[in-house]
Amino acid sequence: MRKFWIRTFQIISILLLLFLAVSTFIPQTSEFPPGAYPGTTNVLIHFFHLDRFYSSPVNVVLWGLLTGIIIGSILLKGIRTPIQKIIHLLLALCFIVIAIEKSTNQRFDFRIKEGEEIRFSNYTDSKSDKYDISIKLLDFDIQYHPGQHTAKAFISRLQIDGKDTVYLAVNKPYAIGHYRLYQSAYDQEIIFHFKINGENYPVIFGDTVFVDSSEFILEGFSRQQRVFDLKINEKYYHTGMQQPRRIDNYSIIVAPGGTRYTSIIEVAEVRWTKLLLILGSLYIAGLFIAFWRRR
Repeated sequence: MRKFWIRTFQIISILLLLFLAVSTFIPQTSEFPPGAYPGTTNVLIHFFHLDRFYSSPVNVVLWGLLTGIIIGSILLKGIRTPIQKIIHLLLALCFIVIAIEKSTNQRFDFRIKEGEEIRFSNYTDSKSDKYDISIKLLDFDIQYHPGQHTAKAFISRLQIDGKDTVYLAVNKPYAIGHYRLYQSAYDQEIIFHFKINGENYPVIFGDTVFVDSSEFILEGFSRQQRVFDLKINEKYYHTGMQQPRRIDNYSIIVAPGGTRYTSIIEVAEVRWTKLLLILGSLYIAGLFIAFWRRR
């Protein structure tokens, strides 16, 4: 009977570790906007939920099976000595907490542009007023190693609820209640000054500007001809860099502006960390006691 419990535990553990390892190399659906997951994924990836494994039912079931095996071995006398029963019971409790945390805690990403402000409560499942706060990206900074082009840090300077300013970096998360904000990645966009009749409109490619009753779209840039592609009221035009162009009643100039960053922030809900730390510490203490008693 003892060999049965050990062998079953080993098989389930190997499966869990295998799925966890494989899923780390597969893009997770939480990394992309809804409906924007890249490509057609493999049938097996969907079947085992490897594209969202950490919060998937498969992950929870495997942790639950590990817990059931340990409890079963205790009740059916696969484990006999009291100290071993206590140790394995603590391990089972750890697995239960992990399974609950994986199945109930929320995980998501949000994107925020420099100068943009979002409401954190729009992304969370919580109804608590303490999450109804604003987050504004004041600026995004990339720090490089001296004399190199290799980045050493990505830093988002955030303003929380219009008052506190915090610096979010890769290894410096920020806590909002049960949620932890992590600097994940960033996007970089080139800004252009789209001047129409002397009025300046900062835009990127694809942005639409409305002036009077007309619609202006900066569609792209032709590298061969060195001209910008404009769409004005469903008609297409071209204009050079910083060259004044008269179209109908509008004077148009397109000039380079600068760079605008979009910070990609990962958010993880954390509720059971302290309990898991306590159970883990008791488990380690039990191992030391068991080792000392055997000696």
